[in-house]
Amino acid sequence: MIDINMKVQPSFYDEECAIVFSFYFDEATRKIGEAVVYTCKKSNEKEYSHDHIDTDVQEKIAYIKEFAIVDEYQATSMKKIQHFLNVIGIKKCVRYNLQGNEIAL
Repeated sequence: MIDINMKVQPSFYDEECAIVFSFYFDEATRKIGEAVVYTCKKSNEKEYSHDHIDTDVQEKIAYIKEFAIVDEYQATSMKKIQHFLNVIGIKKCVRYNLQGNEIAL
């Protein structure tokens, strides 16, 4: 497995109600790329409680907005990003292809 370092810089955007994480990757002294991931709550599902009252389920989701990493390091970098997101409680991470279709990672 390729050993790379990951640095994370969080930001909060009030108008979008999103936390944005900028990830920077390097190997020794060589920069190998960066990624930008938006995280927010997605509430399009309904859940019924024991009292039969429906409540909004707000799933936390991450969207990869930028992913500019040297080809040979992309898989390892993505694993590190997903591990970080899992630690903070985000299980779903998506990316869009050139046609604008959502691709679950």
